This record gives sequence, C-alpha cells and structure tokens, in this order.
Amino acid sequence: MKLATSYFGNRIQRHVRDDLRGLRALGFDRVIHTFCENDLAFYPGTMREIVTLSHDAGIEVQLDPWGVARIFGGEAFSRWIAEDEDLCQRGPSGRRLAGACLNHPRLRERMREWIEAAARTGARWVFWDEPHWVHRGPGNPEGEFCVCRHCLERGGDLQAAPREAVERFRGESILRLLGELVRDATEAGLASSICVLPLEVSGQPALDWDAIARIPGVSEFGTDPYWTAFQVTGQEARDRFIDVNCEAARRACHAAGVPSMLWTQAFRISQAAEADLFEGTLRLLGHRPDTLAIWGFEACAHMSELAAERPAVVWQGLIDQFHAAARPRP
Repeated sequence: MKLATSYFGNRIQRHVRDDLRGLRALGFDRVIHTFCENDLAFYPGTMREIVTLSHDAGIEVQLDPWGVARIFGGEAFSRWIAEDEDLCQRGPSGRRLAGACLNHPRLRERMREWIEAAARTGARWVFWDEPHWVHRGPGNPEGEFCVCRHCLERGGDLQAAPREAVERFRGESILRLLGELVRDATEAGLASSICVLPLEVSGQPALDWDAIARIPGVSEFGTDPYWTAFQVTGQEARDRFIDVNCEAARRACHAAGVPSMLWTQAFRISQAAEADLFEGTLRLLGHRPDTLAIWGFEACAHMSELAAERPAVVWQGLIDQFHAAARPRP
C-alpha cells in the first residue's frame, strides 16, 4: 500500500523542497500537486522545478487540474470562464452557470493546453479530480442543468426530456469528456488517475464507474468518500457510506485491472470529529486500497478555510493509522 497527499498553496521552491523531504521521511510515496489555471498562466516554470524537486526527493508526482474551468474539484477560481462567457454552462432560465460546459468544443481545446503544459513539467501522471457539472450553490442557485447549444446538439430537447434522461445524458457527457482527456494525456506521455465523487452525491448524475475505470489509458481509479464533508452522520450511516463506495471502487478496479486509490478527509475536521475520522479511516483502510491518499498536506493547516481545528493531531493520526495498516500481517 502506498501513501499519498495533496500539496497546494506554496510555490516557494526552498520551502517546497523541505516539505517534500519531510514527506519522504514520513513514508509518503506520492504527492498530488495542484496545477490550477493560475499556475498554468503564471507558474509554469516554477511547476517544472517543483516536479523536479519532488522526483529528487524520491516522490512520485500527479498533477491535478484543481478547479480548472470549475468542472474539477478545488478551491481555485477559473480565468477561463471569466474571460469566455460562451464557454459556460447555461441553465433553462438563461442564467450563465459558474462552470464550463463539458460538451463545449472549446473546453477540449483549453484542456489540451493544460495537458501539454502538464507534460512539460516532467510529471508522469495527471490526476482527474472529481469531474462534475456545476453544483447547486452561488454559481447555480436553482440547481439548473446545462441546455446550451452544444448540449442540445448532443442530447436533443433536454428541457422536454424526463429528468432520468437528462441525468443519463449528463453522466454520459462526463464519461465522454474523460475518455477524450485520457486519450490526449496518453498521447502526451502521461498516465491518468481518475477520482470520481462518491455515489449518490446530491445534484450530480450517477456515473458508470466500471466504464470509467476501463477507459483505455486509465492507470488508476478511485473515489473520495469524505463522510464528514458530505454530511453523512452516525456510525451506521458512515460505515455504510464507506463500504458501499470502497467496494464499488474495488470492483471497478478489479474488472479493469487497475490499482485503486481511496481518499480520506483531513480538511475542516473539528476536534470533536477527530475520533469519527480515525474510526472511519480505519474502516476505509480495511478495504485495502493500493494507495491511501490524504487531502491535504498537514491537514491543510496553511489554509484557514480548510484547516482542521487541530491539524497536527489529524495529520499525525492519519499517518500512524496508515503505517499500522501497512505492516505485514502475521
């Protein structure tokens, strides 16, 4: 079993180097570096140096399109949708939604730019992080779905279609886009890891995990059953949420012949929630993922909006749990 963590918020190379050496000393095998639109525009050379520093420390790198086009997970703004209004999803009300349309041909062009830049850093992997349509929230207050001309060309009259047909189309659109992105990444010499949102996340279509894991060029598949973030409360509900998602990911990985990566939450964890986090992570580890990943580095202590209440306790506790689970069984 490998140990991984995400890393973001720091582009000062000497501090990155020290952090990476510390991660290796703690037994980390992999780092997921966020590579947002801001990095793409202003830090491409710096990111090459950071990837080199990671490899020099003996740590494998995956690059994450963090918040890119607001269709991947992450606390990052999108310049693309600010500058290109037509790129955005458009609801039945006519409202412009705060995310690019997954069926817009110009999105594919922009993502090719991102992939080519990722390849130039020297990284060998990309991490497709929670591909999704715009969630209900400030950027989509009514929970609308996209009916732009590109969606209508592919999906027909979505406004007149039953909701089940709309959701099926939305799920198929995510699968189609991932297939295109993985193919472009493969052509650029990059392996692809995909992390999908957990099953039954409100406002998102059901995805065919088996089909996603079998996309040619996918080299790893997983999910992030963050029970605290998704407000799954109570031991029984928590355990079911973890088991259902971990088992579904295991089946998809087994059928596709690819390794699994499962994530545990180390952000926005209150002191009162620490015991629940450790109990749930122990259960997740019982599913024996090929990689346990922690979001994020040092329990996000550096980012006030995400930081755990006691980041040092959360961070060290999760590392200790991993090492205990990874020991050979007698």
